[in-house]
Amino acid sequence: MTRPHPSARKSDARSWPVPPDVRVSGLWAFESRHDTSFSMQTTRHSFLKLLWIREGTATIEFEAKRMTCEMGDLVIVPPHLPHRIIDSPDAPVSLCGLGVDFKRLRCVEPVLPLLAVGVHRGSELRSLQIEQSLRKILYLIDQDDPASQLSSVATAINLLAEMALILAPPAMHRIEAGNSDQTARSFDPMLDAYLAWLHRNFYEPLSLDDAAAATGMSRRSFTNQFKARTGTSWLKYLNILRVGRAEELLAQTDRKVTSIAFQCGFDDLSTFYRAFKRIKGRSPRAS
Repeated sequence: MTRPHPSARKSDARSWPVPPDVRVSGLWAFESRHDTSFSMQTTRHSFLKLLWIREGTATIEFEAKRMTCEMGDLVIVPPHLPHRIIDSPDAPVSLCGLGVDFKRLRCVEPVLPLLAVGVHRGSELRSLQIEQSLRKILYLIDQDDPASQLSSVATAINLLAEMALILAPPAMHRIEAGNSDQTARSFDPMLDAYLAWLHRNFYEPLSLDDAAAATGMSRRSFTNQFKARTGTSWLKYLNILRVGRAEELLAQTDRKVTSIAFQCGFDDLSTFYRAFKRIKGRSPRAS
């Protein structure tokens, strides 16, 4: 991550919070670099607030509860909750923030209970590219044209939806029984984050190398840890997810097999038929 030059940081640093400025779109996006003299009174907002910690260390005070946050962490502050930021004296924070007025964006309200209050570690959320989304919203929200405003809202809603999916992931079980001592083994949190992502994105064009890169592991380390965690190989796990969804669509819809294969991530029909037969022991048309 690129850090600002010390002189630039000093001149841009703030001693008080950025005043809220919720736009007609229902969004408020901001960036703030705190000075060592930064001070914040306990406050509350009528909107959801997200704080992405880019640098430094701070304590977030929620009424009587205190939680520490540091670079790479996400802080979720639900509507109407009293809170304040207390910077570390020797490492004041730099952060990006997003306010979302759910009264204007009604589609956001149902996911609020899934966005648990508090500090969420960066290792949980690495796949979200939060900083990139906030940078995009910061740019778009200041543009005057309707298309940019719509894009800012779409980016914010997509970010919240992805956050809700990660913070409340589907239950994941070992697909094949492995050694009993594996269940108590400790795994890299990035592997679990990747598995949660894979359950929602199995239909995308994917590769083993991309999967390893997403978790920050070598191909060999990823392959070994993935099999220990799931009981099977990455490709078989991926195909089980794809075939499982295809089986549901075959039973619940009258779509053509070709359409279902494409929707579930298979590039050609022959690969789909082979994977389905290997996993289910029968052809798709026999479902």
